[in-house]
Amino acid sequence: MSLVIGGLFFYHYFINIYEVTVSAEPEALYADNQSEVVIWVVPLNSFGWKALFRTASAEFEIKEGLPLVEIIKIDRENGKMILKAKSEKGKIVIEIKSPFSLLPTIIEIPVYPNYG
Repeated sequence: MSLVIGGLFFYHYFINIYEVTVSAEPEALYADNQSEVVIWVVPLNSFGWKALFRTASAEFEIKEGLPLVEIIKIDRENGKMILKAKSEKGKIVIEIKSPFSLLPTIIEIPVYPNYG
């Protein structure tokens, strides 16, 4: 019986997804036709840590700045998007919707001019 209770405790506190957060690495792009940004949705457990053995699906929509980037990859099932900068500066606004979040998340990624 204690094994069942321990298993349920482990599942509900460490594996179950309570919310998601969005991460972008790096946080900015440069208008050099080479820099890339990886955006992914991170599922969080009840402690606010990454949920074990889980991924979160997501829908990505570029609301502003689509001409500034090239979409390299969109993996909706695993909540991941890769963008590559073109040669213009500006700002990219992306709306991200996940079934584990109440409201969509909006992130902004600046594209800085490439001096050098």
